[in-house]
Amino acid sequence: MTGFVFLRVRAHRLLLSAAVLAVLLTTSVLAALTAFSGSVGDAALRNALTHRSAADASLVMSSQVAPAQREAADAVARKAARETFGGLPVTVRTMETSGAYALPRDPRAAGGEPDLTHFASLDRSRVRIAAGRMPAADGGKPGGPVQVALPRTAAEALKLKPGARLTVTDRLTDKPLRILVTGVYEVSDPADPYWQLDELGGRGIRKVAFTTYGPLLTDPAAAGSGRVSSGTMSWVAAADFRTVTTGRIDALHDAATTAPKALLAAPEFKSGATARTSLPRVLEQIDRALLVSRSTLMIVAVQLVLLAGYALLLVARLLSSERDGETRLLRARGGSRGRITALAAIEALLLALPAALIAPLLAGPLTRLLASHGALSRIGLRVDGGATVTVWLVAVVTALCCALAVVAPALAAGAAERRAGRAAALPA
Repeated sequence: MTGFVFLRVRAHRLLLSAAVLAVLLTTSVLAALTAFSGSVGDAALRNALTHRSAADASLVMSSQVAPAQREAADAVARKAARETFGGLPVTVRTMETSGAYALPRDPRAAGGEPDLTHFASLDRSRVRIAAGRMPAADGGKPGGPVQVALPRTAAEALKLKPGARLTVTDRLTDKPLRILVTGVYEVSDPADPYWQLDELGGRGIRKVAFTTYGPLLTDPAAAGSGRVSSGTMSWVAAADFRTVTTGRIDALHDAATTAPKALLAAPEFKSGATARTSLPRVLEQIDRALLVSRSTLMIVAVQLVLLAGYALLLVARLLSSERDGETRLLRARGGSRGRITALAAIEALLLALPAALIAPLLAGPLTRLLASHGALSRIGLRVDGGATVTVWLVAVVTALCCALAVVAPALAAGAAERRAGRAAALPA
C-alpha cells in the first residue's frame, strides 16, 4: 500500500508540491507567531520591571525601630521582601536616618523656621565622592565632632567645603552637636530605586515652608553610638526579574498584594511603619498591554488561517478532480470507499509531517528576525524565541488541520456517494 501511495504522489507531484508549500508556510508562520507572542511577552515584562518601572516594582519599608530591635526588624523585612516577590532573588538595601537637626541661622536672614538637615548611613555604593573623603566613625576621637559628607547641591547652597566645621541642634532636645565636613558626594544614579528611602529623593535640597538639606552621610558606627538622635530605619527591596515569565503574573500579583500587609502586623513594625509597592498596579498595566498585543496577533493568525484554508481546499479540490477517473477505476476493481479515503488520508499526513517537524525549528530564527526590525529593534528589546512545548503543539495541530483540509474533498465525495446510493435504492 505504501508503494501505491508514492506512485499516486508521483503522478500528481505538481499539485501536491503546492499543497506541501502551503502547509509548510501556514504551519511555520503560525508557529513563529506563537513563539513571537510568548517570547515578546516575557521580554517586555522583564524589560518593564527591570528598567521603565523598576522604582514602582520595588518594595519600600520603613519603621521607627529601637536600637535593640534593629536586627530582628531587618530579618523580618528581608523575609517580607522574599515573600512579596514570590521567591525571586531579592536585593535589599537599607538606610538609617536620624531625627531633624536645625542648621545654624544666617545672621542676615529674617526670623522664622530654621533650615533643617538630618544624618543618614547611606549605602556607599550608591554615591561617589566629588571632593574630600568619606567620613570615618567619630574621627577616632570619642569627644570629637561627627564626621559627615554633604550632597554637592547642598554644599554649594550652604557654601561649605571639606574641612568646614559647624554646630547643628537637635529639634526635639535642643542638644547641640558639632560636625566636621570631610567630603562632598554625588548620587551615582538619581533614578535608582534606592533613593525612594530618602525624603529628598537624592536631590540634596527640598524647599517647602522651610528648606531641608541633606542627608548628611555618616558612618554607620556614628549612627549606632547614641551621639545622633534615633530616627527611622528603611529598606528598599528589588527583585531580579530576569527569569520571570508571563505565566507568573497572577502569582506575583497576589504575593505583592498580601505580603506588605502581613509585614505591618509584625511586632517590630508597629511604630509608624509603612510598606508600599506599586508592583500589583504595574503587573495589571502590563497584563492589559499584553492582552492587546495578543489580540492583534490573533487577528493576523485568523486571517492567515482563512487564506491558507481556502488555498488548501482549492488545491485539494483540483487534486480530487484530476483523480476522479482514477477513483472510479479503483471502485470498479473492488476498492472500498474506506480504502480510497485511507489513501487520501495517508497522502495528507505525508504532506503534514514535514511541516510539523520543520515549523517549530524555524520558529526561533523567524522570531528573532521579526524582533530585529521595527520598534523592537529600536528599543533594544532582546527576544529569545524558541521551540517551546506550546510551539510544538501549535505546529502539530496546525499541520493536522491542514491535512484534514486536503483530505476533506475525498471525505465529501464518499459521503455524497453514500447519499446517492441510498437515494437510488429507495424507488426499488
